[in-house]
Amino acid sequence: MIPRVLIHCGLVALLCACTPHADIRPREVPEDTGSTVNVLVGTTRAKTPDGLYHPSKRDRISFAEVAVSVPPRHEVGRVEIGDDPSRHFMTRRLQPLSDQGYRAAITRKLRQNPDWNGEVFIFIHGYNNTLADGVFRTAQMKQDLPIDALPVHYAWPSSGTAIGYPHDRDSVLYARRGLQDLIEETAAAGAQSIILLAHSLGSQVTLETLRQMSLSGRGAAWDRINGVALMAPDMDVDVFNAVIDDIGELPQPFLVFTSSRDRALRVSAQVTGHDRRVGNLETVEPIAQHDIVVLDVSEFRDTRNVHMTVVSSPTLIKLSENRQKMADAFQSGASAQAGLIPGTIIAVQNATAVLLDPAQIQHTGQ
Repeated sequence: MIPRVLIHCGLVALLCACTPHADIRPREVPEDTGSTVNVLVGTTRAKTPDGLYHPSKRDRISFAEVAVSVPPRHEVGRVEIGDDPSRHFMTRRLQPLSDQGYRAAITRKLRQNPDWNGEVFIFIHGYNNTLADGVFRTAQMKQDLPIDALPVHYAWPSSGTAIGYPHDRDSVLYARRGLQDLIEETAAAGAQSIILLAHSLGSQVTLETLRQMSLSGRGAAWDRINGVALMAPDMDVDVFNAVIDDIGELPQPFLVFTSSRDRALRVSAQVTGHDRRVGNLETVEPIAQHDIVVLDVSEFRDTRNVHMTVVSSPTLIKLSENRQKMADAFQSGASAQAGLIPGTIIAVQNATAVLLDPAQIQHTGQ
């Protein structure tokens, strides 16, 4: 048996080899360089004296708006980090907002963009993320994916370090209240539909928040949650099942993206003393008692970031371009989905398992 300390060192080595962290500090970027994505932010990171945010200290939720410069040489699926505005994501402006300022920004932006139909998507980042990492990823998703919705990022207090996994796991429980506040503030500002997109350890933040809301009576904001997607959820299977049992009826559609090739989750499972995490299950059976759609993206190999395949694979992003077909698919039963989704669809107990096939996407141009 491999000693636990060596496994932990392996986790550090694996994750330190990933892309360097982004910097949230505003830079001088020519106005005619690239495009700009404005991201609203709710964060439970503590503010620093220079007006930025502490990497790991916690506080009540506060708000901001970040203007993100997307470089003209941006490649689909990537978040390019560096100091060249022609090739790298950068912060153009960072504007703190009061609670009232956040609500006013939501109301104004939804009114100015009627094609969004009052919809907001909230991205909840995972382990080992800085504020800039999450904000830039939110901007990349808005830039690359056909999302007709207002982008919002929830930045919970991850330490932003590879050795900070224990800190981040503790922060998950702290972060529940902040995400609930963000959802409720967003709904109160006039959002008609809220979609929650969570990655890795952010999936547990999201489920714990939904559990907390459900056990406390759900409230008006609950009815605005019109979809949840968990990407590579870094959660123990038994914990996942128990939390969903507590939640009860889930917002729909409820999607779980998995990959048996996810090395980060494989190491995470070893560090936590388990065989698997939800995000790298090879079969749907362990979680099939729930009304969910489990999409296996293991066969998508055109990304260097397997842990982020859903929003970094150009082929998978291409699939999402047919928005109406995807919407119809996830609102249909398994038999109807067979003609809409490129892959194998299997009904298992209450769940639907989808083995997505990149070859079919490339062949049909879906």
